[in-house]
Amino acid sequence: MIKSKAWNWNMVADDDKYWNLPAPEVYYLSENWKSKGFNELLDIGCGLGRNCIFLAKNGFVVSTFDLSEKSVQATTQKAKEQGIEFKDIRVADMLDMPYPDSSFDCVLAMNVISHTDKLGFDKILNEIKRVLKPGGEAYFTVGSKESYWYNNPDCIYVDDYTKIRVEDGPENGIPHFYINDDDCKALFNDFEIVKIQNVRELTAYGNFSPHYHIWLKKSR
Repeated sequence: MIKSKAWNWNMVADDDKYWNLPAPEVYYLSENWKSKGFNELLDIGCGLGRNCIFLAKNGFVVSTFDLSEKSVQATTQKAKEQGIEFKDIRVADMLDMPYPDSSFDCVLAMNVISHTDKLGFDKILNEIKRVLKPGGEAYFTVGSKESYWYNNPDCIYVDDYTKIRVEDGPENGIPHFYINDDDCKALFNDFEIVKIQNVRELTAYGNFSPHYHIWLKKSR
């Protein structure tokens, strides 16, 4: 299993608009999960706090962590400035989540749990299942094998799902896990599938960024 590596947040401006605005899906998830009576929420990979701060403002009891110390410091400071308190925020590795079994009603992980290899991905799924309460739900994104980066020969091969990005930027040297439709059928058998979407987003640079949006439920 490949060792986890944090994003280099020193290469991202603290006021970068993309990393400070909640992901569009989070607005809907917030309302959907509140309608189900969900309260305890885990945000895996807080980044600069864009999702966890929004969700805390919207009434969730939020725990969050990131592998990057800079990320946790930045999120903690922003939350303090906005009068937001988290139940828990810390530096931690998603391969070994520091929470008891059945701690959370819902788990969010946008653009983060794919930063591993196949063995790591399986372990992270098991960790998500472990910390979710029975009937709880998880929403996360995973890269698609349609991605330019998965098919880029310059990226370092790890396994049939995983390539290491080598371009200049905050993700240099970080593994990326990619899947296709058939993989979806095989990987998530331990959960009930709420919805799986293959989203092909046109970026500001004119490239398609294909990702799977995975919404799962832990059986009661």
